[in-house]
Amino acid sequence: MTGWQLSCASTTCLPFATTAALNTRTCQTACLNQAKCKTVTFHQSSSTCDLFSNIPSLNESLVADMSSVTMLVMAGTRIPPG
Repeated sequence: MTGWQLSCASTTCLPFATTAALNTRTCQTACLNQAKCKTVTFHQSSSTCDLFSNIPSLNESLVADMSSVTMLVMAGTRIPPG
C-alpha cells in the first residue's frame, strides 16, 4: 500500500524491530525472515523498515504518508512456512 504507514495510539501495535533497508524488497525480505512478522512499513525518506507482529485493526491503524510503503504478509507466502 504505497503512501500509507502504520501508526497506532496503543502499545499493542508498536514495531517489534526497526532495521535499515535499501528499498522495499530488502524490507520485505527482513519481514519474511521473521516468523512473527505480519506487517511491515518501509520509510523511503529514512530508509528504515518497521516490522510488526500484532496489528489489531489495519483500517484504524493506517495514516497517509507519501514517503512510506506498508506491506502485509499473506498466508502461505513464506518459504518455508512459518
